[in-house]
Amino acid sequence: MQPDIEIYLLSCPTERIIRWLEQDFSVIDMHKPSDIVTKLHLEHNGEVIPVTILEKAAGKRFTSIWFDSDKTPWENDTECSKCAFEALECEVRCNYQGWQEDGQEDPDLWWHINAEGEGPFIWRL
Repeated sequence: MQPDIEIYLLSCPTERIIRWLEQDFSVIDMHKPSDIVTKLHLEHNGEVIPVTILEKAAGKRFTSIWFDSDKTPWENDTECSKCAFEALECEVRCNYQGWQEDGQEDPDLWWHINAEGEGPFIWRL
């Protein structure tokens, strides 16, 4: 299991992302420290999960969702991406190799899911 989960959504409004999260999580609190950042504390199976939604995280069109916990319902970024794509029907990207202790992963190798399918690709942020 990864220590955290982070995915990137293409052209998906924060309000829509929050509605998706509310389907599987209870929102304990939410605040907007800036125009492009929304911070939440979600509850899932008795665990509190801090989440940061950052608009314009990768260029102007991608929004990052960072689950700062290993207590999410997903084993890794790819599982979360698949769930997000099914619910939101917008392109989703995540780190292909996930987090590894030895740090040998290629930082440019990503996984993407969109209407044409899914697979690995090179994304230079």
